[in-house]
This record gives sequence, C-alpha cells and structure tokens, in this order.
Amino acid sequence: MATVAAQASETSLLRYSRWMLYTTVAGMPLYVVRWHYGALPTTLLETLILITVALYVIARLREGTWRPVRSPYDIPIILLLVAGAISVVVAADHRAALGLYRAYFLEPVAIFYVGIDLLQSSDHMLRAAAAFAIGSSSFAVVNLAVFARAFVAHAVNVGSAPNAFYGDANYVAMYLEPPVALAAGFLIFGSTPRTKLLGGAWLAVTGSALAVMFSKGSYVALLALVIIVLLTAPRWRLPILGAVVLAAIAATQIPLFMARLATIQPSLNGRQELFGAALGMIRDHPVLGLGLGGFTYRFRGTTPEIYPHDIWLTFWVELGVLGVVAFGVILFGLLWSGWRAWPAARGWNRPLLWGVLTALVVWTIHGFVDSPYWKNDMSVEFWALAALQVTSLRSLRET
Repeated sequence: MATVAAQASETSLLRYSRWMLYTTVAGMPLYVVRWHYGALPTTLLETLILITVALYVIARLREGTWRPVRSPYDIPIILLLVAGAISVVVAADHRAALGLYRAYFLEPVAIFYVGIDLLQSSDHMLRAAAAFAIGSSSFAVVNLAVFARAFVAHAVNVGSAPNAFYGDANYVAMYLEPPVALAAGFLIFGSTPRTKLLGGAWLAVTGSALAVMFSKGSYVALLALVIIVLLTAPRWRLPILGAVVLAAIAATQIPLFMARLATIQPSLNGRQELFGAALGMIRDHPVLGLGLGGFTYRFRGTTPEIYPHDIWLTFWVELGVLGVVAFGVILFGLLWSGWRAWPAARGWNRPLLWGVLTALVVWTIHGFVDSPYWKNDMSVEFWALAALQVTSLRSLRET
C-alpha cells in the first residue's frame, strides 16, 4: 500500500510540473514583474521556470526515471551553451553577463528539455498551445486597452506606440508574432468548427494588438505569413488575397499607418548605421565577440542601443562565431525537419505544426531588421516553440 501511495504521489508531482509548464508558457510577459533576493535580481517569469524545473526534476528523481532527455539538437545546444559560458568570461561585466546567460540560455533551454519530456500526448501539446493562447490574448487585450485610451486622447505616437508593460512597442510586436502565426494555423487548418472559431478569435485579438504596435518589421514578417498561406493552403488563396487588398486600401486611408510608413527610409538609414557599427565590432573581435552585454552603441550620438537590430549580428557580437553557428544549426534544423514532415501531418498535428513552423519563419524574417530572442520572454518563447516542434514530429513518427 505504501508503494502504491508513493507512485500516486510521484505521478501527481509530475502532473503538477506539467501544469506549471503550461503556466510558464502562459506567463512569458510576466518577466516585467521584478524583485531582488538580497543582491540577486529575479523576475516572476524566472520564478515560474525554476518551480517548473524543480518539480520536474524532483518528480523524475522520486520515480527513479530521471535521465537527460534526448533531442535531435543536443550537440548544437551544448555548443550554444558553451559559447554562452565563454561569453560570460569574455564580457567586461561578468555579473551582468551571467544574468543574461541565465535568463536567455540556461533557463529557456531547461524549459525546452522539460517540454520535450512532459508533452507526450496530443492533449498535452494542445494544452500548451491553449496556455500560449490565453497568455498572449490577455497580454494583447491589455495593450489594446492602452492603445484605445491613447487614441481617444489623441496621444498616439506611431514612432513609439502606446503599450502596456514593455516600454517599447517593437518588443510587444516581436512577442506577438508567434501567437499570430499559431492562431492562423488553427483557423486555417483546424479540423473542427470549434477549433477554427477559437483560432479565429485568438488571431483577431493578437493580430489587432500586433497591428497597432506600428512595427514595420512585423508588417514585413506578416507578409511572409501571407506568402506561406498562399503556398500551403490553396483554398484560402482568394480570401487571403482579398483581405490583403482590402488591408492595403484601408491603410492608405488611415493617417497613423501612413505616418508610420513614411518613416521607412529613416529606419533603413538607421539600420545601416547600426549594422556598420556591429560589423566594426565583429571585425575587431571576430572569434569570441564582445561577450554577453558587450554591444553598446549610441545611435546618432544620443540613443543607447544594446543590440544591433539584426539577430545574426547580435549572436555574433555577443556569442562569437561558435554561438551564431550553433544557433543557426538549431533554427534551420527546426525549419528543415518541420517543413519536410508537415505534408504528412493530420488532425490536430497539422495546424499545430504549421503554426509553429510559420511562427519560426515570421520570427526569422523579423530577425533581419531586429533582435528577437534577446529578451526574457522571447528566448523562452523560442524554446517553447522548439519543444512543440520536436514533440509534434515525434508524434508523427509514432503514428
């Protein structure tokens, strides 16, 4: 009887860790809630991650089944973590670099490995997606409310759109792009009317919030999403093309959008300046880079920039050659294996896998003009998407 009770307790503990994983996925924007334990800074998101990982490890140890979970990306992940560790040593501020290493690499990668072990069934994966939908939709609603209040007060600045927590509308936009892609997947490829309806509602909320962040990089990324829909969903080609035409016409009639589009040339000039500065730093430190937190540049002599607004330049200048190569292998490995397998996906797996892969494409496109991943929420977001892709492909192989 004691053995049976222990097994039940251990099973419950593992189940609790899975629900904590869902909570962490839903709570990615909560990194803005910060406090200190003495001299040690932390965030609410980090606390959720640590609780999730601790419950998982304790549950597996009590079951006697704990072991490193294997994935197709173990070697590049190890190399990425090694590059990060080297960058902590290389960095001028070791303490700050260690904090970035912990928040952007160690904890998100831990969530990835917990996810690929705990998301064993279709219910688990769909609940993770539902948690992402709840968290991102709640975040989107709050940002829409802030925008609406500013709009009514005639206080909308398209160069710095009003947003709830992040302080920079572009950060909000980059976080919302993957939820928009996943929502589109469930709307287009959902196997039941209920799934399509929920996907449409999720898309409406997150898509609206994304649009009013006035991120030009997001608009280009959304164009990539449209192209993917045209290539993979023939039945949606006419509705999508019609929606694009209507959106283009509407945009020309909305002064705020036209004002934002008028800043394209200055933005391109600014990116050219930032890219040049980053390339100069890489030229001076080509192998190891400058270390985590090493990129600092005063844009146009006044505005401090902490990243060069390009994901590949950011990885190189922060982590060196090893880091940028390891991350590239992981990202393009996920895309290559996922799109090869997607035509065979059926049922619930089809919209989920399409949404994850399209999210990664959209995120990559935006990465040419900004630095997604390099924030607490977006690093966890990337590895959560990676976990969903790995588990989705595993389920395809098992069927």
